[in-house]
Amino acid sequence: MIKQLDKHLINLIKAGEVIEHCYSVVKELVENAIDAGAKNIVITLENSGLKEIKVLDDGSGMSEQEARLAILPHHTSKILEEADLYHIDTLGFRGEALPSIIAVSSFRMKTSDNGIQGIMMSLKGGELISEALIALNKGTEITVRSLFYNTPVRLQNLKNEYVELSYIADFVMKIAFARPDIAFKLINNDKLLLQTYGSGNLLEVINAVYGTEVAKNMLEVKGRSNLYQISGYISNLNVTRSSKGNMTFIVNGRSVKNNKLFNIVLAAYKGYLMIGKFPYVILNITSSSNLIDVNIHPSKIEVRFTEERELEELITDVVREALSKTNLTYSFEEEQVEPEEPQAVLEPQEESTKLDLENIEIKETEALVIEKEEESPIIREEVTQYNLDFEELKEEVISNYDYVGQLFNTYIILENKNDFYLVDQHAAAERINYELILESLRLENHKKYELLVPINLKYSKKDYFLVLEHLDEIEALGIELEEFGNNSFNIRVIPNWIFRGKEEEFLDQIIDDIIHSKKTEREEFLDNLAINLACKKSIKASDRLSDQEVKSLLKDLEQTTNPYTCPHGRPTIVKLKKYELEKMFKRIV
Repeated sequence: MIKQLDKHLINLIKAGEVIEHCYSVVKELVENAIDAGAKNIVITLENSGLKEIKVLDDGSGMSEQEARLAILPHHTSKILEEADLYHIDTLGFRGEALPSIIAVSSFRMKTSDNGIQGIMMSLKGGELISEALIALNKGTEITVRSLFYNTPVRLQNLKNEYVELSYIADFVMKIAFARPDIAFKLINNDKLLLQTYGSGNLLEVINAVYGTEVAKNMLEVKGRSNLYQISGYISNLNVTRSSKGNMTFIVNGRSVKNNKLFNIVLAAYKGYLMIGKFPYVILNITSSSNLIDVNIHPSKIEVRFTEERELEELITDVVREALSKTNLTYSFEEEQVEPEEPQAVLEPQEESTKLDLENIEIKETEALVIEKEEESPIIREEVTQYNLDFEELKEEVISNYDYVGQLFNTYIILENKNDFYLVDQHAAAERINYELILESLRLENHKKYELLVPINLKYSKKDYFLVLEHLDEIEALGIELEEFGNNSFNIRVIPNWIFRGKEEEFLDQIIDDIIHSKKTEREEFLDNLAINLACKKSIKASDRLSDQEVKSLLKDLEQTTNPYTCPHGRPTIVKLKKYELEKMFKRIV
């Protein structure tokens, strides 16, 4: 039942609904359709919504009385009292969206709750123009034309068609990820831009939005804790982007923005991704509604969590588990290129970017790769074929090979029956040394030895005092210093894990990192220190290796927890198929 909110409850709501873009209209109308239980939603635009926006759904619809109330401010069926604000289960709840849209447009609504008779209401600038009873299928159709015709300042702030369309396409993409059980269509100027089929299969939606190349490189993630449950997909290392635009977070069915969630996932990928690269992520977080506050901004896209630490640990665990149980060897295929960023997905600050509407369109042949009624065995098989025991993976990739030789004194060539591999010797050595050093740095009781000749390190006056300030941290790593005068220190005892022949270089690096590091978390500091030391220790590109050195390197790589990337995220191993090689030589046509 719809009723007017009391004044006390209205005052608790932080701000009125603000309609700033065509995207805002689409968002509010689509969310209303979802709250009404729609299973099919069609968004039809003219000139990217600048001329007309139409949203048609097959939800529960409204009776005549409900329709008349719905166009009035602060009328809603979704919250009735103050306590309801603390367990919101619907996408909308303020009762302000429709009145806000109506106030700045020519507005027409058709709705029926019985599929026989409905009501059609036309309004302009908030004033009722006409009302009539009509025959109508169950559901609601809302048409918005001439947005902001009566507010020139807002009208001038609208972006060009390309940017407005990019906002809308980004929203529809994310709401489709959130609700794979709903069929969505997005049409602009009679062109189908995006279509999903409502089968409930999230991988189908990923395929429709990003294409097959991305879909087949996604890894399924699942997990739960006492308070939270997580499901979704993350990409392996074969498909990455240069921006965060393809990381989608869904909380109780609502696509949200939360920088902490971005950072948690990126931290879990640390050591796998190259710097400046970001994964594809669709992460669905569900929890009791009273643990999540969505009433902190009128747009309802920002949220706060209760027990954030528990959520952080759960996300970290499920992402790392998926990566650790997956063969992350890079596969090179003929004419393989990085998947193109869907042009419809833009960050709001990229307003000056001109988009090609032809490129925004998702071709019908690509969108129809997977039929609604069928599962996707091909994609599902390709996504899951490497989800094996981690030790089996390392044995499969590294042990079952024949050593062929060195290429450019940099890459180790291995082969088996159907494939061959290139191993970057420097990246492999970095991974080995990084894990050894990090494990040693974490020890509280370091094995030490005394140098025959002490190492003297001299500092500027500023750094000398910084060393004194951080003396406890330095000695906690097993390094014993004594002041030697003239801003210098003698080091007589060092830990066993410092490599022979590089003592002075390592000590200088370690102390410099400690006194100048901005990292306050011990684990993060030790991780960065291990990365720096591993790079200095490792064999270089162009170093000629003996057969025995190669075998030793590969054996050590096999013992690491992550043999697929160096600590900077670059690949250690690249797989090339015999089939592709034979195609190059025209043995296969």
